[in-house]
Amino acid sequence: MTTPSPGVVSLTASLQSTSTSATIVRCPSATLSRLRQLNEAEIITLFTPFVPHPPSTPLAKNMDPFEPLGRSLPRQVRHVPYRLDNGMTETHIDFLSTSGAVIIVVCSTENVINYNSQAFEQQIKFARNIAKKVEEIKSLDDTPVVLLLITNGAASQIHEDELTDFPALITCDNYTPDALKAIVHLVFGV
Repeated sequence: MTTPSPGVVSLTASLQSTSTSATIVRCPSATLSRLRQLNEAEIITLFTPFVPHPPSTPLAKNMDPFEPLGRSLPRQVRHVPYRLDNGMTETHIDFLSTSGAVIIVVCSTENVINYNSQAFEQQIKFARNIAKKVEEIKSLDDTPVVLLLITNGAASQIHEDELTDFPALITCDNYTPDALKAIVHLVFGV
């Protein structure tokens, strides 16, 4: 049995229920600690894709499917959607400068991939561009960047394996309001 690298939260940090499975695949302990200790003034910038609602959702059709995630986060949140076909824009970059933490959602569930076969690739391009921009902005040196991958079905492991360049990766198998709240509980302990 291999021992996880020091300072890295391993696969054993997971939260499971009958309807969802949220897992911290990897996250440096300093990143997790920083997320959990954000001060009241620090803003979490939450980038979420424009995707169809999950099947059998209780949400109103005009509601962003990731709004429950933003509402569940324990700090002030700036929820910034992104269009898959447009990728990163200057508007997205403008929101980074005041970020205390950045969470990027990539949603590649079967219903999303059935709607847009390039959805995973388009979202990963966006996520990598945002992560690169955070690295370039000097004032964001201590800003944690977390990739939240929501995926299910046969491609789940393939999608996860393609994201080794993200030091902090959280996965979940759906994006219902309960699943999104479970992710917040797992990461923030609230």
